Amino acid sequence: MTADSIEYAMWMADAQRHLAAAREPLAAGPGPDPEALRTAYLDLLKLSLCDLAGTTTTSVGALPDGGVTARELRGDERRQRAAGMDWPLHGLTMVGLGRLDDLQACVESVVADGIAGDVIEAGSWRGGAALLMRATLDSLGDDRTVWVADSFQGFPDAGDADSEALRLSAIDFLAVPQEEVADSFRRLGCERGVRFVPGFFEETLAGLAGERWSIVRLDADTYEPTRLALHRLYPRLEVGGYMVVDDYGAFQGCRQAVDQFREENGITEPIERIDFAGARWRRKSDAPIRAAELPAPAVPRPRSAAPSRPAAVPTARELELERELQALRERLAAAEREIGLRAWLRRRLGRRGQR
Repeated sequence: MTADSIEYAMWMADAQRHLAAAREPLAAGPGPDPEALRTAYLDLLKLSLCDLAGTTTTSVGALPDGGVTARELRGDERRQRAAGMDWPLHGLTMVGLGRLDDLQACVESVVADGIAGDVIEAGSWRGGAALLMRATLDSLGDDRTVWVADSFQGFPDAGDADSEALRLSAIDFLAVPQEEVADSFRRLGCERGVRFVPGFFEETLAGLAGERWSIVRLDADTYEPTRLALHRLYPRLEVGGYMVVDDYGAFQGCRQAVDQFREENGITEPIERIDFAGARWRRKSDAPIRAAELPAPAVPRPRSAAPSRPAAVPTARELELERELQALRERLAAAEREIGLRAWLRRRLGRRGQR
């Protein structure tokens, strides 16, 4: 067994343990005091963001060609969503209830401890995690700004990048327009105190060098954007602030970028695992971060075409039926060609017989 296969087996075992321990998708009931009402509101919001308020939800999986397929989750199957182990068709976040609970606790902690600085999510997809941060701050009467940085067009064409980037760049389902994300903030009453930073990190994060952060939530998936975001954002993270990395346990490139950055800068604060994928640490040292001279990253190549967003995501059964139908079409076409050839031969032979 190779080192990679051993690591994968260990990751799968960890993920299975996390799935078994995932909390049931339940919200606290409201009470008469303000804190109970606040808790009930945020619990209901988290269920809604994960599309877990109903008895069923729809899960999306990626196909090798960049397409996606959907299936319904019922009953105990919904634990996959609560655990942050699938992609929701309709939900606003993939991270699951555990990582949302932890993020809420981080926001509450920096407010209670008086840690200065705004909060930022770098890599937002549909914006659910950033929306929870805004809602939590609002529920505490805190007016610091929530920044939402994303390309809002999915991953760029990856060229010769690592395999993780290549796979993700082919999936149009991951591309969500800024207008759609902003509308979700507005629809849920959380549009105030939100600033969007559209564009690839290579183009945008250097412009945030003057900001101060109490929470940096990084959801960049692969090596290069994770590395770039750490160098651009972490130096302005306040002591007592949280560095949250969504993909530390799920993507090798992300973990490599984080480990390299910490080693290069002598960061010794312990990494705390949130679940099988997410991790975080709280900054304790005010030692300056080495101003690394970042080699100019390749400017992201624009996508060869605008992401196409199908009106409906097919189920696995629908895809199977489509393949069967295509096979029948090909057989019919072959039969028609054969019949046409025979008719042509009959006409030719008939003309010869009349000579």
